Amino acid sequence: MDYSLECARQKEDLLRAVRSLQVASQNTLQRAGPLLSSQPGLGLLRPSHLRQLSQKSSQFCRDLEDMGNLLLFRQDELARKIPAPTPGGSDCVHCCPDGSIYVCGGDGPYIHQLNGQGKPGQTLRCWDEGFFLPDGLAVTRSGAVAVTDLAGGAVRVYNPHSQPPWVRVGGDFGAPRGMAVDSSGRILVAEYTAGEVQAFQVDRAYRVHGARRVSGLRGPRYVCATPDGGFAVSEECGDVKLFASNLKPAGSLAEMHRHSFGNPAGVCADPEGNILVADEQQRSVTLFPPRGSPICVVSRGLLRPSGVACSPSGHLYVADPGDACVKVYRYRVRPYYSPGGAGGSPQVTPRS
Repeated sequence: MDYSLECARQKEDLLRAVRSLQVASQNTLQRAGPLLSSQPGLGLLRPSHLRQLSQKSSQFCRDLEDMGNLLLFRQDELARKIPAPTPGGSDCVHCCPDGSIYVCGGDGPYIHQLNGQGKPGQTLRCWDEGFFLPDGLAVTRSGAVAVTDLAGGAVRVYNPHSQPPWVRVGGDFGAPRGMAVDSSGRILVAEYTAGEVQAFQVDRAYRVHGARRVSGLRGPRYVCATPDGGFAVSEECGDVKLFASNLKPAGSLAEMHRHSFGNPAGVCADPEGNILVADEQQRSVTLFPPRGSPICVVSRGLLRPSGVACSPSGHLYVADPGDACVKVYRYRVRPYYSPGGAGGSPQVTPRS
């Protein structure tokens, strides 16, 4: 059967079902509204009926949210593969607002900047009184590249006007791995051995100010900022913890969604608050929406997914060092929607 014809029929069936529900609910409200506002009794309606209605309506609302999410996202739609730059590797990927990406890995002391299509741009050599291998990567609000060095126990920021160009950030770092920059400009660093995340500001002299720590984590690996001002951090032992903007715990994805992780690695959040997690053991990427059940957006074709990043155009970049490349997926059916445009009119980000 022609796929387009079958898809059109499925859309018609879904629209017919939703409209039937809408008509039925409106008719019930029209009949019940005057009685509920004026009549003192409830007729034959019993408490058991109310409990049953509450349970069924709650489950039905959850089912509708899940159905709405399934309409918005795609699965396993690979757009292209970007070969890992050499030397360097493809363990970590970061996407910038202009659509360019930074890629680094354990195969060499280099960070490569590429455009959204994978064409090479700038290459940064990781050297500071000797070569070092970058583990985590982020870009500050001023546009400077910042990295973590697990072996050297250091956080560095690239400054092309200094010699050497990588300047160490002052502070106490033991085993820094993942890093990110939140909406307020704070740098977030996951300390693997200490089981904590450090949050701090850096001045022009690269000194740390206002440092705060979140402890009690088990093997934190990657960290990402979330649109609400908080952040998410993946734990090697099998969970992803959420924190609010005040650094207070806000739950975990495993508990909130009753999801079983294998070995969560890279984590990122898109502008609509969806959190995407790469699972090295399960070789997949799962999307966790603000409301509704998790959705596996990449279920096959990955060998060892590590870092993940979302682009402004709605693409998902998955660093797969097991396949020596960065894989780009279309994980959305439609562009991002933002109700906060100029004049209060909706804005969409066009899909490339």
